[in-house]
Amino acid sequence: MAVQEVTLPSVRRPRLRVADGSGLRWLLLPPIAVLALLLIGPVAMLAQTAFSGEENAFASLVGDQVFYDAVQHTIVMTVVVTVCAVGFGTLYALGISAAPRWVAGLLLAGLFLTMWTSVLVRTFGWMLLELPAGALFWALNELGLRDQPLEIYQTSLAAYPAMVHVMLPYAVLPVWIAIGRLDHAQIQAAQVFGARPLLVLRKVVLPQLRPAMISAAVLIFLMSLGFYVTPLMLGSPSELTVAGYIDQQFNGSDNPERAAAMSVLLLGAVLVLYTAADRLFRVSEKWG
Repeated sequence: MAVQEVTLPSVRRPRLRVADGSGLRWLLLPPIAVLALLLIGPVAMLAQTAFSGEENAFASLVGDQVFYDAVQHTIVMTVVVTVCAVGFGTLYALGISAAPRWVAGLLLAGLFLTMWTSVLVRTFGWMLLELPAGALFWALNELGLRDQPLEIYQTSLAAYPAMVHVMLPYAVLPVWIAIGRLDHAQIQAAQVFGARPLLVLRKVVLPQLRPAMISAAVLIFLMSLGFYVTPLMLGSPSELTVAGYIDQQFNGSDNPERAAAMSVLLLGAVLVLYTAADRLFRVSEKWG
C-alpha cells in the first residue's frame, strides 16, 4: 500500500504589527523615552560641556601626548583582553560541553556567580590576591617558592587577568550556545573517516563556532574600550587608559570640558567600530 506524504502546515511565530496603524504604536513610547532620557540627553549635555570652555576642548587634545599614550594603552589592553577572553572562554565552553552533567553544572554555576558579582567586588578580590603580601605571595611562601613580597600590584600587567576574569562570561555564553547547535552529522562523518579529535576540533567544530566567537570578541572589545574600575585600581598609575584619563581630567585637573570632549570621542569610536563590525560580521544578527 502506498504511503501518502502528509505536509504539515508551517507554524509562524506571532508578531505584533505596529507599522500598519493597528493601534499599537503607543508601545514605541517607552523605548523612545528611555533612549531620549538615558542616551540622547546625556550625550547632548556632554557635547554642550565640551564646547562651553574658552578654548576648543577637541582641538586641545590634538597635541596632548598624554591623551595619545592613553589611547595606545587602551587599544593594547583591549586587544590583549579580547584575545585572551575569547580563547579561554572557548576552551571553557568546550569543557562545559564535554564534562559530565554535574561538573558542567558546577562550571556554569561558577560562571553565573562570577557574572552576577559586582565588578568592584571582583576587582577588590584581585587586589587582595596581588598585593605584595597578599594571597598569592602567601601561597608561594607556604610552598617554599618565594620569600620576598611580590611586585605585581599596580603594574602594567596587573589588570589583565582581572579584566579577562570580568569579561569571561561574555565569551563563554555565546560559544556555549553555539556548541549546542553544532551539526553532529559532520562530526560523526569526520570520526568515521578516521579524523583524530584535534583534527575534528580544528576542521569541523571551530569553523562552526567562529561566528559566535567573533560576536563575543566584538562585544568584549567594545566593552573594554571604556572599562574604568579594574584598570584604575590594579593598573599602573603611569599608564592611564582613556577612561582613567577622563576621570583625571574631571576630578583631578578640574577640566570638565576636556573630559567631556574625550567622552564624546570615545562614544563616537564605539559607534563607528560597532557599525563596521556589524557590516563585516553581521554581529547584530547573531545577538538577535
